[in-house]
Amino acid sequence: MKKLFILLFICVSLFGAHVDDYAKSEGFERDYKTALNKAKKSNKPIMMVLGADYCPWCRKFERKTLSSDMIKSYLDKEVITLVVDKKYDVESFPEKFSTSMTPRVFFINPHTGEKFSEAAGYIKKKDFMKKLESVKTAYKGK
Repeated sequence: MKKLFILLFICVSLFGAHVDDYAKSEGFERDYKTALNKAKKSNKPIMMVLGADYCPWCRKFERKTLSSDMIKSYLDKEVITLVVDKKYDVESFPEKFSTSMTPRVFFINPHTGEKFSEAAGYIKKKDFMKKLESVKTAYKGK
């Protein structure tokens, strides 16, 4: 029983560390308040990616879509990207963005703190690029 508990603890620790390692490797923010301040200063929207450690579609979205050169280049120029885990980071982002479905992407106006667009589920990079273009247009109109 003790070995099972230790193994479970190690697995949970590794899953929690995944989001930190991924965000760091991509240059994404992990703290909502930090992302909010950066977004206000740069007048860019926040793109908050809400995932879960147990979600295979989240890993696929990270690996195939967010990490692609085309998307990454766009994100670096147009938004402040924030990555949070809905289970481990529940205290670190506003409750109004809690959801049962992951991955979920919220586009947030940093001046109002309100979402102005969102996307749900795994999205292929070409489709996500279209979403990003529509978000850029919508944000400029705000």
